[in-house]
Amino acid sequence: MRSLLDTDFYKLLMQQMIREFYPEQRVTFSVINRSRHVRLAEVIDEGELRAQLDHARAIRFSKKELIWLAGNTFYGKTQMFSPDFINSHEAEVCKTRGVGIPSCL
Repeated sequence: MRSLLDTDFYKLLMQQMIREFYPEQRVTFSVINRSRHVRLAEVIDEGELRAQLDHARAIRFSKKELIWLAGNTFYGKTQMFSPDFINSHEAEVCKTRGVGIPSCL
């Protein structure tokens, strides 16, 4: 995974909804194997899986990706993502760079 845009679009919409209606709610992530015939523990090394999940957790949107999300039309709707949602991700980008928002963008 190289970008948060590689994520399922539904997850981004759910993140926006949770931020808007339940801003103080902590959420968790879990992996569910829905294939009974595939025994993940026999196929995937736990350490490798943890490393990949840690990598995914560290990925942030780039400024260009946020502009793309803010400016595109999805399912015939403009501004599918609220300015608050976009701004919160801009703040995350700046926080990882260790600078304030005005100088970051």
